[in-house]
Amino acid sequence: MANYNQNAGYGQALLNMVASRVPAFGNIFIVMNAANTDEGNYKILQDVFPPDADGRVRFYTSLETAYAATESNNNDIILLDGNSSHVIAEQMTIAKNRVHFFGMDGGGRLHGQGAKVQNTDGTAAVSVLHVTGTRNTFENIKFIQVDDDATSLRVLTEAGESSLYRNCSFIFGVNDNLDQTDAYEVFMSGDSTEFYNCTFGNDTMLTSAARAVTVFDVVTTAAKSTVWKDCVWNVLSSDADVNFVRVLATSDMHFGHIFINPIMLATISSAASAITLTDAVDSATGLVAGNALFVNPATNATSFSGTTSDNFKVCGPIGANTTTGVGIEPA
Repeated sequence: MANYNQNAGYGQALLNMVASRVPAFGNIFIVMNAANTDEGNYKILQDVFPPDADGRVRFYTSLETAYAATESNNNDIILLDGNSSHVIAEQMTIAKNRVHFFGMDGGGRLHGQGAKVQNTDGTAAVSVLHVTGTRNTFENIKFIQVDDDATSLRVLTEAGESSLYRNCSFIFGVNDNLDQTDAYEVFMSGDSTEFYNCTFGNDTMLTSAARAVTVFDVVTTAAKSTVWKDCVWNVLSSDADVNFVRVLATSDMHFGHIFINPIMLATISSAASAITLTDAVDSATGLVAGNALFVNPATNATSFSGTTSDNFKVCGPIGANTTTGVGIEPA
């Protein structure tokens, strides 16, 4: 195969394309799956991203080693091959600041992202991803919890500040722990976290306990000032008391939280004994330190929030109090 370089021909075009997709000034690190050496891109990217003049390696076959090479607060960039599962050995904690992760599959997907990050079965990892750093970015990535150990109850634990997720999805790859009430796709304790065009949960793994897809709970502090725009919540459940969004206690949500155009769908399946949910969202009684505004929500649950909805408000087409945002069967 011809040698590709950064200064001419296809190598230069590829480098320019990469630069156009990642609006940050930091160092760029490429991650390919070591099993994909037969792909043309593997050799090309090795040629185009050799070690730099300072000896810094730019091409990796492990997400963990690429992340270890990044510098906190340098706006470094990690590009993940969009044709593979990037398997991490244990829960990956993102404690550095301003590191940006992009899946290189063309982008724009609500689910089915080509760049997949999953943990390893048997490691008892609580989450696939645990974010504690500041202003990190995740785009075009599917995060999959595949560990069936009893402690592996989350996909994302978000406890950072100003994290940004765009076109990402968060799912369980096995349903062993979906019979537990404390199993969550997203455990939210972040400050000023933003989600755009993301999908939480799926309609293929059966839930059989009264859990929530997204829960507001405390890691170190309460969740503050989050934004969720054009996102989808999915579940396949045999328990009607599942919620798409739940606030566990009055200490778990502070300040204002905005949900714009949220779609919350419980898939109905006689084959899987999957049923309609009672309430789409649920709040702790007496929630006063924080509040949530749902703008134009849509759900097939029986009620949007028919039990407790302290400081939960809906803006959009108005029906009866409990059925605002609830879909109807057309005449």
